[in-house]
Amino acid sequence: MNFILAQSLWSAPNGSTKLWGLLAGTVIVGIILTFVLMQAPPRARRYIIGVFTFLSGLIYVMYFFWPTPQSRGPNDLPVGFQETIGFWLQDAVTAVGDLSNTLTAFLLGLGIYSLLRIHSKRLFSGHKDSFFSAILLFSMVLMIVFGYWDWYDNKFAADAAQYQFEAHWHWWNYANYFLFDGLLQQMDAAMFSIIAFYILSAAYRAFRIRSVEATVLLATALIVMLSLMGAVEFFWNNGVDSLGHGNLFMDNFKLTEISKWIRDTFQNSGLRALDFGVGLGALAMGLRLWLSLERGGVSA
Repeated sequence: MNFILAQSLWSAPNGSTKLWGLLAGTVIVGIILTFVLMQAPPRARRYIIGVFTFLSGLIYVMYFFWPTPQSRGPNDLPVGFQETIGFWLQDAVTAVGDLSNTLTAFLLGLGIYSLLRIHSKRLFSGHKDSFFSAILLFSMVLMIVFGYWDWYDNKFAADAAQYQFEAHWHWWNYANYFLFDGLLQQMDAAMFSIIAFYILSAAYRAFRIRSVEATVLLATALIVMLSLMGAVEFFWNNGVDSLGHGNLFMDNFKLTEISKWIRDTFQNSGLRALDFGVGLGALAMGLRLWLSLERGGVSA
C-alpha cells in the first residue's frame, strides 16, 4: 500500500490548491455516485449502500484491533508493513469521521427542505392547520437570519468580547438573544416542566403498595427523597446525635448515611447492570447496521 497516496487522500494544507482540488474532485465524484445510485434498481441500491456501510465500519473495526501509533509526530514515516497500515488507519479514521460530519450537515439540510416542502404545501393548499405551518416557517426563517447575522457579527468583529456588553449590542444581537434565550429556551423549559406531572403520575402508580416489592420501592424512594430535603435531614441527624451522645455506631442511622448506603449498594449496582444491558443492545444494533441485517437491508 502506498502510504504517500493515502496521505494525499486524507489530508492537505489548509487553503492550498491541492485541498481545493481534492474538495472539487470529491464533490464531482459525490454527484456522480449520487446520480448512479438514483438510477440503480432498488435492490442493487441496497447492496451498494450495504457495501459502503460495511467498508466504513470496517475502518473503525480495524482501527480498534490493529496497533496504531500513540505519539506520532507530523514528519514521522512508517517502518514496515504493520506501521504503514497503522498510519493509514489513523488518517483514514479522521477522514471518515469528517465525512460523517459532512453527511450529517447534508441530513440537516434535508430536514430543512422537508419542513419547507411539507408546510409550504399545507400553507398554499388551505389546510385547516395552515396557521401553525405559517408560524413554524416564519420562526425558522427568523432564527436562521438573526442567528447567522449575530454569528457573523461576532466572528469578524475586531474585538468580539465587546459584544458581551449591552452598550455595544446592535438591534440584531438583541433580536437573536430575544428569539433564542428569551423565547426558545423558555418554551423548552416550560415544556419539560410539564413532564414533571407525568413523572409524578407514573411515580404514584409505581409506589402504590400492592406487593412486597412495591413496598420496598416506596420505602427506599422515601428515604432518598427525605435525605435531599435540608430541613428533614437536619432535624433527623440532630436527633440521632442527641440519642447517640457521640456513639459512632449511631451515625449509621443518620438519614444521609442510610441514603448513601442505598445509593452505593443498590442504586449504582442496578445502574451498572442497566448500562451493561444497554451496551449489549447497542453492540447488537451496531453489528446489524454494519452488516446490513436490519429490516429493509441487503437481506430483505
